[in-house]
Amino acid sequence: MARPQHILVTGAAGYIGSALVRELLMRGHRVTAVDSMVFGEDGLADLCRHDRLQIHRLDVRSLHRGHLTGMQAVVDLAGLSGESVMEPGASGLDSGHHRAQIRLAQLARSSGIPRYLLASCCSVYGHASGQVSGEDSCVRPLTHHAQSCLLAEAAILPLASASFAPAVVRLGLVHGRGSRMRLDLMVNAMVLSALRLQQITLDNGGMQCRGHLHLSDAVRGFVAVLESPASVVRRQVFNISHHSVSGLQVAEVIRMVLGGQVRINPQGGVPDFHHHSPTSQKAQDLLGYAPQVGLSAAVLELVDALSPGTASEPPEALAMRWIREILAQGREERAAIAYTSDYERETSRSRQSRAGLLLSG
Repeated sequence: MARPQHILVTGAAGYIGSALVRELLMRGHRVTAVDSMVFGEDGLADLCRHDRLQIHRLDVRSLHRGHLTGMQAVVDLAGLSGESVMEPGASGLDSGHHRAQIRLAQLARSSGIPRYLLASCCSVYGHASGQVSGEDSCVRPLTHHAQSCLLAEAAILPLASASFAPAVVRLGLVHGRGSRMRLDLMVNAMVLSALRLQQITLDNGGMQCRGHLHLSDAVRGFVAVLESPASVVRRQVFNISHHSVSGLQVAEVIRMVLGGQVRINPQGGVPDFHHHSPTSQKAQDLLGYAPQVGLSAAVLELVDALSPGTASEPPEALAMRWIREILAQGREERAAIAYTSDYERETSRSRQSRAGLLLSG
C-alpha cells in the first residue's frame, strides 16, 4: 500500500466520488471532498465525522489556492456524467464544463500539487466498427459529453512537467450499487426495468457493443493510477474497463439471473450509435490493474439492491430528471443548498466534537 497522501476529490458526493472517498480513507489517505451537493449529500453523510475527511460544499469553479494547500493529488470527478445528461440544452448546466476542469488542473499545477487525475470516458471512441479501442486509437466523439472530455484531455495533458504529472482515466460504462445511487446508467437501468416491468427494451436489437465495469473496479482504476509512480502515469491516458459486450448480451445476463422471467424487446429503446470495445491492457501492463467483479455478480448485487421493497427511488438517482426539475423550478443556483438543513445540523454538532471537519458554502 502506498504512503498516505492528502488527496482532494471533486464530485466527491457523487456515484463514483463517494465510492472513491471510502476507498481512499480505507487505504489510510487523508481526503478533502468537494461537491456542490446538487444531487444531495447522502453519498457522504455517514462519513461526516471521519477524522481524515474534510468536506467542502461548493462548486469546483469556486476553488482557490487556499483549498489546495497541502494536497499531494487532485482527482477531478466533478460534473454531470452520461451522454443524455450532458447533451447541449439537456441540462443547462454543462456549459463550459471542460473549462472548469482545465482551470482546476492549472490551479493544481501553480499550487505545486504533483499529481492530477482527470476522469474521462470511453465514449470518446464513438463508433469503432467492432475494432478493439486502445488509448492511441482514433477517437470519434458522437456526443457533447465525449467532445467535452476530449477538450479537457487535450488542454490538461500538455501541462505535464518534471514536477506535475497529469493523467487521464477513460472509464467504460459504470454499474453497480453505490451510496449515491444512479438508476439512469445503462446496466442499472436495465436491471430496474427488468424488476419493475419484467421487460428490457433495447435499440437496434441491442447489437451495439460498449465497455462496462463495476463501480468498485472503476475505483480500483483510479487508485492504481494514484498509487503508481509519477514517472509511469505522467501525461498518460488509461482505459479502465472490463466487459466489452452488447446491450443484448447484458439483457440476456439479467434474464438468466432472474430465472428467465424477463421479456427482451429488441426495438424501441433510446438510440445509441456507440459501438466500441475498449481494452484496459495498458493499465494492466503498467499499473497492475485487474478488474474483479463479473457482470453476473454485479447483476445479482443490483437485484438485491433494487428489488421492490428494498430500495426507494429518490429523484436525484435519475440525473436527467433531477436536472430538469431543478431548472423547471428556477433552482439552478440554489440547488446546492436544497438539502442543507439536516446536513448542517449534523455537521454543526460534528464541528463541536471534531475540529477537523470543515463545511463551507
